[in-house]
Amino acid sequence: MSRAPNMQQVADAAGVSKSAVSLALRDDPRLALETRRRVQHIAEQLGYRKNPIVASLMSQLRVSQTPRFQANFALVNCSGDRQLFDIPAFAELRRGIRERADQGGYGVEEFWADEPGVPLARLRQILHARNIKGVLVATARESRPLFLGHTEFFQEFCFASVGVERTDPPLPRAANNFFRTARGAVEAAFRIGYRRPGLMLDERLDILLERRLSGGFAAAVMDRAGQLQGSTTLVAPSLDAIDFARWLKAEKPDVVLTDQTAALEWARGARLRVPEELGLIHLDWNASLREWAGMNQNGACVGAAAADLLIGQLVNNETGLPEHPKLVVIDSDYASGPSVREHVAVSLPVAAAPVKRRMPLRALTSRMLPTAKR
Repeated sequence: MSRAPNMQQVADAAGVSKSAVSLALRDDPRLALETRRRVQHIAEQLGYRKNPIVASLMSQLRVSQTPRFQANFALVNCSGDRQLFDIPAFAELRRGIRERADQGGYGVEEFWADEPGVPLARLRQILHARNIKGVLVATARESRPLFLGHTEFFQEFCFASVGVERTDPPLPRAANNFFRTARGAVEAAFRIGYRRPGLMLDERLDILLERRLSGGFAAAVMDRAGQLQGSTTLVAPSLDAIDFARWLKAEKPDVVLTDQTAALEWARGARLRVPEELGLIHLDWNASLREWAGMNQNGACVGAAAADLLIGQLVNNETGLPEHPKLVVIDSDYASGPSVREHVAVSLPVAAAPVKRRMPLRALTSRMLPTAKR
C-alpha cells in the first residue's frame, strides 16, 4: 500500500513552493485564484490528505501571531459632510473597517473627496505618491456620481464601497440587508403584540435604497395580513411634527417603524405616551439611542465585509470596474428598548384557523400629507 503524498511532493508536482501549497490548501486569497485552484486539483489527484491535528495546531498558531504589515488603503468619504464618521452609524462602519484591516496587516488612511483646496486630480496624485492601490468609498444618503470627470480612478485602483447599496458607477459593495431589516421590524412588533404597524420614512432614503425598506414592510404585512388589524404608511420627501401628528390621528397605528429619530419628540408633542399609547421602533438603531428599541444594522460587520472585499482585490491585483460587482449584505438584529412595551394586549384574538377572507391592504405608495397652516 503506497503512502499518501506529503506537501513537498504536491509542491514539486505543481511547480510551486511548499508555502504556496499551504496557502492554496487554505484557499488563502494572497495566492491568485487560478493558482489556488490548480494546486488544489493536483493535490486531489495525488490523493493528498491534511493531517487534522497538525492543521488545527497551525491554525491556532496563525491566529495568535501578529499579522505582518501588507500595505495601506484609502478610506474616502464621498459625502458632502466632512464629519460623516462622527455620525454613530458611520462610526460603526469605520470601526469595522479598521478592525478588519488591522487583522489582515493593512493600514487605513482617511480622505475627504470634497476637501477644499484638494481637487480630485490632486487626491489621485497623493494616493499614487503614498503607494496606495486600494480605495474604499464611504457613501451617505445623497446619491451622486463618484469621482465625476475622473474616470481614471477606476482604472488605476482597486475599489469597494460601503454605506448604501448602490453607487454610480456600481462597485463591489457591502451594505445592510435593508429589506430584511424592515421585515424583521414588523415581525418583532408582531411578537410583542402590536397589530396595526405603521411605516414612516424619508422618501429620499427609500428611493436611494431602491425601496427596500418599504418593500420589506409590505412583504411582512402581506404575510401577516390575516393576523393584523391593518397597516399604514407615510413615505414622503419631507416630514415634520405636524405631518406626523395628522397621520397618527387619521390612521391610528399602534406602533411606528421609522428612520426619523425626531419621531419620539413628535409623539410626545402630540401628547401621546410612549410606549403606553404608541410604540416606536427605529430602523437604524445604535447604542446612542437609549430611549429607543430598534433594528441594529450591525455597522461594524458591514464595514468588515467591505474591507474584506477590497483586501481580496488588492491581493489579486484586480483594478478597474468589474463587469458584475459583488454585493455582500449583513442582516440586522432586533434590540429591545423603552420605546416599546414588553407585551401589548391584543384586542382581537389571532385566529387559530386560516381566515376565509384576507384583509384589504393599503397600497404602499408614496404620499405627502397636506401641510397644515402654521
